[in-house]
Amino acid sequence: MSREDEIAQVREQVGVLAEQVGTLLDIISRRTSSGADTTTADDKLEVLETLMWKLHRRQSRLKAAASSIGREARA
Repeated sequence: MSREDEIAQVREQVGVLAEQVGTLLDIISRRTSSGADTTTADDKLEVLETLMWKLHRRQSRLKAAASSIGREARA
């Protein structure tokens, strides 16, 4: 798999996680408004946030590697 393919895959994964985060934020908001327990949703949100940061770091590494390869090719 090329770096560009990996970057595209990471972007797609980030998009899916972002949708899930948005859904959980909506659930937490509604449950908080109604006085319901949000512990489960909060825990899931924490896991998703951790995954988002891991994907962000991976994407940053891939982009850095791709740009350094591009600079080497131009040199």
